[in-house]
Amino acid sequence: MNSTETARGIADRVRTLPALPDTALRLMEVINNPRSTVDQIVDVIKYDQAVTGEVLRLCNSAFFGLARKVESLNDAMKCLGTVKVLQLVMSVHTNAILSQKQTGYGLEPGVLWRHSVAVALGSSMFAGHLKLPNISLAFTAGLLHDVGKTILNEYVAEEYGEIIRLVTEERRSFTEAEHQVLGCSHEEVGALVGERWDLPDAIVKCIRYHHEPAALDPPDSLVDAVYLANSVCLLLGIGLGEDGLSYRADDAVMERHGLKESDLQAFGAQTVVELKRVEKSFSDVGTANHCQTPAS
Repeated sequence: MNSTETARGIADRVRTLPALPDTALRLMEVINNPRSTVDQIVDVIKYDQAVTGEVLRLCNSAFFGLARKVESLNDAMKCLGTVKVLQLVMSVHTNAILSQKQTGYGLEPGVLWRHSVAVALGSSMFAGHLKLPNISLAFTAGLLHDVGKTILNEYVAEEYGEIIRLVTEERRSFTEAEHQVLGCSHEEVGALVGERWDLPDAIVKCIRYHHEPAALDPPDSLVDAVYLANSVCLLLGIGLGEDGLSYRADDAVMERHGLKESDLQAFGAQTVVELKRVEKSFSDVGTANHCQTPAS
């Protein structure tokens, strides 16, 4: 199969993707507006019983250790904060999409989701440091930055040998090798997925340029935040697959924002702590659900 045929097949696959749930789409519209109120956010979520139930179970998990039982989304917002609840909601929505095994990238089940959550958390931190107006938007962009891998995975697996040859023998980045062999990279495919899902333009841009922020003129600070978070997570080995060591860092991004190596280390340490919190809360819920016995 040549790269033109591959690219055409990938485009067809994207076009036939099911749409995101209405709740997720409407929530992203709300998240995209930094002036959205708590009531508007609750109104979006409360009619989705599955997501509401999962969020309340997460909030009541042993890990959070809240003094009282959280019985409503309003309660959850008051106890954990709006940003934290939004993070849980988006994490729930993407769990099924990103948790599959990605053979082409050498990622076992759940690893892509773990990496995506870590990048989302890191994106939030960098967005705060860069004084961006919308932390939740940065989180969502980070969470979805690698969604193209879920489509490109099987094609990478089929052409893996040639991609790795270009990486090792010709010193190409993994993304460059993807593009040469397949006719497109996971960032480009991810951007197509974002457009198919009607995601906000800011999120689509982050997906498209999360490995090459230098391609944007003028620079985009939200893209920079996702790029920095992804770089930190790869350096820490969070979600490190076959492609993890084959990307190049851009010193210009750090210089643009006055960041030093020690800053990346600090953000990395904080990301690991927050990631453990999210994993533990999901783990607690999973254990609790597993231990429930059917009503007689």
